[in-house]
Amino acid sequence: MPLLAIVHDDITDFSVGFSKVFPPQKPSEVRLAGSGTLVSAGKVHAILTAAHVLSNLPGTGDVGLIVPTRHKGYHAPMVIDMENIRKILIAKGADDSQGPDLGLIILSPADWLRLPTGKTFFNLCNRRDKMMNDPHPPLRGIWVICGMVGEWTNNPPQMRLPQQPKGFHGLCMPVAFANQRQQGDYDYISVQVGKNESYEGPESFGGCSGGGLWHVIVNEQSNGRLAVSEALLAGVAFYESGWERGRNTIECHGRKSIYGKVTGKLEGLAP
Repeated sequence: MPLLAIVHDDITDFSVGFSKVFPPQKPSEVRLAGSGTLVSAGKVHAILTAAHVLSNLPGTGDVGLIVPTRHKGYHAPMVIDMENIRKILIAKGADDSQGPDLGLIILSPADWLRLPTGKTFFNLCNRRDKMMNDPHPPLRGIWVICGMVGEWTNNPPQMRLPQQPKGFHGLCMPVAFANQRQQGDYDYISVQVGKNESYEGPESFGGCSGGGLWHVIVNEQSNGRLAVSEALLAGVAFYESGWERGRNTIECHGRKSIYGKVTGKLEGLAP
C-alpha cells in the first residue's frame, strides 16, 4: 500500500468537520463551517480547531459534526446541539494572516459516545516532551495538511429527494515545509502547495481552517523500502495566502502552540 494511503487512513481517524445551516431556518443551505482534530490530554477530550471557526459556529441550534472514517461508505453528519457544547477560545489576534488563531470545542459526554467506530483521539500528553524539546527536523519526512474542502461540497439537485444528503469531502494532501517562526507566546509553521499541469487539489482551501498539519516520519527499512514510522500532529491551519506564481501558502500554528498552550488548557479543564 502506498505510504500516503496509509497516512490518509491513520489521520482520518482523528479528523472532523463542521457544517451549519446558513442562513438560519433554511435547511437547503447547509454549508461547511470548518475543520478540526480530535485530541485528548489526560481525561479531557476535545476538538482542536481555529478560533475563527468557533466564531463561525452559532451559539444555539443544531450543527453538523462531519465524521469521516477510514471505512468506505457514507457517514451522515452527527447533529449536535450547540447549547450542550463548550467553546474555549485560546487566542485570536487582530490580523487574520498572522494569528494567533486557536480554539477548542468540548462536546457533551453523550455526544462523544455517538462518534462512529474508528474515530479516536490524538493523545497530546504522550508526545508533549518530544514535540516541545526534541522535535524531528522539519525537512525530515512528509508534511500533510488535512481538512474539509468547501468547493468540493456536492450540492444535490433542486429536485432531490428529502432524504438525499449534501456531500462533504476533505483531503489529506502533501505540502512543502516553507518556514517556521515564533511570535509572542505562539509559534507558526508556513507550508506551501504548488500548482502545475498535474495538480488535482482545490483552488481554495476554504473549509480546511482548523484542520491538522501532520508531520509524517518515514524510515528506510533493511530491504530498502520506505515505511511510515509515525504521524505526529504538528500544527493547526488557519489562513491561506491565495495563489501567487503557482504557489499557495497555508499558515498554521506550530508544535509549541499545540503541546504547550493547548495541552496546558486541556489539563486545566480536568475535574
